[in-house]
Amino acid sequence: MPLQSLQLLRVAGRDRHAFLQGQLTQDLQSVTASRATRYAWADAQGRVLVAGELFTWNDAYWLTVPAALAEATARRLRLFVLRAQVTIEPAAWSLEGRRLTAGAAGLLQGCELPGRPLACTATGDWCALRVDAERLLLAAAAPALPELLAALPGDSIDSGAWTLADIRAGFARLESAAAAYIPQMLNLDLAGAVSFAKGCYPGQEVITRTRHLGRLKRRLFRFAAGLPALMPGDPLFAAGGECGTVVLAAAAATGSEVLAVLRLDAAANPVFADAELRQPLLQRALPYEVPGIISGQQPA
Repeated sequence: MPLQSLQLLRVAGRDRHAFLQGQLTQDLQSVTASRATRYAWADAQGRVLVAGELFTWNDAYWLTVPAALAEATARRLRLFVLRAQVTIEPAAWSLEGRRLTAGAAGLLQGCELPGRPLACTATGDWCALRVDAERLLLAAAAPALPELLAALPGDSIDSGAWTLADIRAGFARLESAAAAYIPQMLNLDLAGAVSFAKGCYPGQEVITRTRHLGRLKRRLFRFAAGLPALMPGDPLFAAGGECGTVVLAAAAATGSEVLAVLRLDAAANPVFADAELRQPLLQRALPYEVPGIISGQQPA
């Protein structure tokens, strides 16, 4: 079952490396044919427009983006091309998500699939990216997909399950270009999508200054909620009033799970889905430690 929620942007041309190096928060020097990375793209105020994975394949860079943002992201990126020899297009390749056992790899058409997070395996016809310990993303031309899927190990993941896995991985793959948060508010620095050692890119001054001054007042947190399900943009509340906003949500076995940007001074206290404080949320652990919380208050 193809992932309808994701699409690839293809960035090609002889200046593709220099162009993206000057646009994205991540250092492309770490990207090889067998090694991908996470990235974000921000506006001049340092607010994140889109985030995803990036890999190189068939003489181009490929960026995973939410399908709803693909055309708009491509158009906006083209505004910065100027005289660079670069083309930017949403790709027609189909994407398939698979859930694998942590550490498991397997073979596809005689090629060993990647076993480590952000590792890649590719031929001329397909590319497999290990998104994290338990997920594989396969990109291929639609006509070749049935044969590949028949040989691909693991269980198919639909778009809802993929978003839920992103939430549990603490990766805020924004589904709307609201440009409301700098990368640190979305924990993209903790998720490996930001390099503080690279050269200039849009918003770098704001992002770097926030890191060095240590004045961050909001961070990303994961919560489990009952019904009714929460949606991106929904406010969250604490005893003192509104304290955060949902940025990513997905259905789960007992209701929904969300990623929400929350005030750090509210993170150690009960959080609710309603202003009347009748619908409590259960804070869930992330795969990394969130700095700035009162000592001992990291969720189990």
